[in-house]
Formats: sequence, C-alpha cells, structure tokens
Amino acid sequence: SEPPEWLLVPTQLSASHACRYGAARAMAVAGPMTMVGVPVTLGSAAGLISMLEEEQVALQTTALRSLNKVVDTHWAEVAGSISVIEAMYEDEFFAQRHLAALLASKVFYHLGELNDALTYALRAGDLFDVTEPGAFVQTLLAKAIDEYIEQRSKPEAEQSIDERLVAVVERMFERCLADAQFHQAIGIALETRRLDKLEEAVARSEDVADSLAYATRVTQTLVSSREFRQLVLRVLVRLYESVGVEPHYLNMCQCLMFLDDADGVAAILTTLIQGGEEEHLLAYQIAFSLYENEIQAFLNRVNEKLAPAAPAAATATAA
Repeated sequence: SEPPEWLLVPTQLSASHACRYGAARAMAVAGPMTMVGVPVTLGSAAGLISMLEEEQVALQTTALRSLNKVVDTHWAEVAGSISVIEAMYEDEFFAQRHLAALLASKVFYHLGELNDALTYALRAGDLFDVTEPGAFVQTLLAKAIDEYIEQRSKPEAEQSIDERLVAVVERMFERCLADAQFHQAIGIALETRRLDKLEEAVARSEDVADSLAYATRVTQTLVSSREFRQLVLRVLVRLYESVGVEPHYLNMCQCLMFLDDADGVAAILTTLIQGGEEEHLLAYQIAFSLYENEIQAFLNRVNEKLAPAAPAAATATAA
C-alpha cells in the first residue's frame, strides 16, 4: 500500500535535506534500526529538533509527528526548543499547529508545568485523546476536571469557562458512557455539578435501579453543598418516578427526608398502606428507617399527614 502523504519526500530538496528527511522518515515509521533490523532506543532527538526550523512544511510536520512519539524519553532536549514549538502553534497559517500544541503540552507536562500543559492540550483539540492510556492523559484529565469544578463552583456571573475545556469534559462523559462506566460518569456529573449529565448517565445505564441507588448514596454522603444536594435529590426523586422501573420507595423516602418533604413521604406511605401485604411490610420498613434517623420534628409532620386516615379507616370498619 502507498505510504501516507506526510511520509513522502518533498520535491526540490537539497541533497543534505533529502538525506535528513529520509532518516527522519525511517524513525517515524519504525524507529532507529540496528545492523540486524532490531529497533533500538533513539540516542538523541537533535536531528528531529533541528528540522523544526526548516522552511519546508513537510519537514516540520514529520519532525512534530516523530517528536510526539519520542518526547517521553527526550523531553529535556525538546524543552530547549519549546519557544519554537509555541511559535509554530501561534502561526495561524501553519496546517499542523494543533500537532505543535500537543507536543508543547507533553513538554510542559514533563517540566511539571501542569497549567501550561493543560492550556496546550486544550489548544490541541481532538488530537488530545481522552481515551489514550498513560500518565500524561490521566494527569491532565484530572487537572481539567479540577479546573472545570472550580469554575462551576463560582456564581454564574463570575464563571469563565473555556469552551475547549467544556469539550474535553464532554468527551470524558461520552467515554465513560461508551465504556459502560456509569458509576464513574455519575461521580463526575456530581463533581462538576452537571445535572443534565447525571440524568443522561442514569437513563443510559444498563441497570437503572443500581445507578439510581448509587447516585442517591453518593449524594447523601459526599455532596457537601446543601443547596446543590437538594437540587440533586429533587432530580433523583423525579427519576425514581419516571424512568420506567419499579420505584424504590425506601430510597425515595430517604431523599424526601433529606429534602424535609413530609408531604411526599406521607403520600408514599399512604399509597403503600392501601396496597397488599408486601406493600404493608415495605411501609413498616420505611417507617423504621425514618425512626432510626431520629428527626422527631420531621416524623411528627409525617404523622400529622397520616393521622386523618385513622378515623376514616375506623368509620369504614364500623360500617
């Protein structure tokens, strides 16, 4: 098969350029070779680095592609030309500026400059692959989440969220859902305060009841903001009622208790009392669970909502 276009030697190169290009092309395809054809570790990236300042775009592109492959072991050498790489990204007419941004991000990552590393990773667009394994991607994803959470935690008027950061977070959600990592998606949704993504993760879950139970447990134990926790619990109650699975009344009542919604709990208990034996037993289980929380004022309000049913039941029995 024909080699990709970026590996073809450009025309009108000097003899020295053609020789250097041929060597770079060989490294890009298979890495340096020994006499018996076994790949060996590249001793120096100096040749590739020097190609970054060539006038031929094809040479620059080859150098960028090759350096992206070896930067983990030669980042100290590449760091000496970071200004050249940054200038390549800043050149809006350079076709491979996103590739230059990815290389710059990797260099800054190895230098421990995570803010700059994330900045250039976002500038790299889709070339920053959130599905790629390894410390580089995982570290910057964690950094991206932290930055996104920080911005989302501010009052809406003070939020200044880079659209490219939003795009990375969206790709992370999609990766979790595509890989059936629904609990992880729920956790990220709660961390980033994305109620829309929480609903999507539950709706697309293979086990909706399990995902709802997990979201309820995490919300009650780990969400520290009372205002946001109440918003989440309201969403969960609505999902329990609408997702098409048998309602988990115990979890629903726990959510309603955290919301201080005595009317909602009383309504569920009334529904269960009007059912059969299994529903009666579940009503007792919910009542004992509520009692164990020892919120007497809330229990009194629930009892008041249920109290009118007693005279009605007595009247029906007498008749």
